[in-house]
Amino acid sequence: MTPTPSPLTLSWGWMFLSALSLVVQTGLMLFAAPFFRGWVERLAGRLAGQTRYLASGRWQEIRHQFVRPGFHEPGDHLSGLAARAAFVLAVLGAGLVPVYALVPSGFPAPGLLLVCGVLVGASLLLSLPRVVLRGQAALGGYMAFMADALLLPSLVPVLVMVGGQDLSAFLAHVRGLSPLGAGAPFVLMGVALFGAAAWRGTSVGAAQACPLSGADRGVWLLAEDIVQLCWVTLAGDVAWAGCLALPTDGGVEPWLMACLQGGGAWLLKLVIAALLLAGMQLMVLPPARRARVRLACVFLLGLLAWQAAYPGLATPTAQDKTAAIQVQDPAFGAEGITQ
Repeated sequence: MTPTPSPLTLSWGWMFLSALSLVVQTGLMLFAAPFFRGWVERLAGRLAGQTRYLASGRWQEIRHQFVRPGFHEPGDHLSGLAARAAFVLAVLGAGLVPVYALVPSGFPAPGLLLVCGVLVGASLLLSLPRVVLRGQAALGGYMAFMADALLLPSLVPVLVMVGGQDLSAFLAHVRGLSPLGAGAPFVLMGVALFGAAAWRGTSVGAAQACPLSGADRGVWLLAEDIVQLCWVTLAGDVAWAGCLALPTDGGVEPWLMACLQGGGAWLLKLVIAALLLAGMQLMVLPPARRARVRLACVFLLGLLAWQAAYPGLATPTAQDKTAAIQVQDPAFGAEGITQ
């Protein structure tokens, strides 16, 4: 286990650096999301022996949608409003998910429930434009909406592992654990979170079935990519938190070096995630069965991670209760020895 760094005295300088780091991390997520989606699609095409566009083709498609005129039908205004609301939640989720650095203790930080709730809410809003379609075309939208609605309940074992503490505080504790030792349950926890991104928006028909056009469609595509990258990054943070930079009293220069190392580790985790997502696209499953497999894997992996981590999570509480009983029980002396 790596030694725990000394706690940081939160000053105005560190608050400014932490806020600047959050802005940079959010912008990095927004910029990299379409490239990551295009990269996954290109890898999936290579594995399937098909010709796909370059990774930058996704960005080109989004820019093309913003400049082309939109054709609106009755009900498209509500769908466009849902797409823009989903984009706002996706940007908020990108700001809540750590990329290469954690905020210091005392800086406002969200909990895992809030992060997952924001991402699930964005996913539900992204499914609404497909739900309003008529006939059989709306069936895929209904299935996607129900799968996203049941995603948060399937993450209950993962949320229980974090409890009410901040996500940054939880990751700061996990980052000192070995992934092959005491941190192995949290690797399973990261894999369970990765299941939330699996099979999300991987089919070309999902984007083609969206009735939006013009700028609304561009916002919808960008929000879809951001949500997927947020899930992948969150899963990588939990599975391997040792690469995240944590401000300490050691100074700014060591923290900046740790940020650079964390950025490189983030790219490595994206490479692994892209290979896994591209390989999963080769699994041909009906939409209903695909949703059931996704939810079952998320819940079972989270439950297994919780069971594996429960002894370590419950031991400190049990020790505190035992110590309190020894102090309060008159049968024990001042030093906890039976008289």
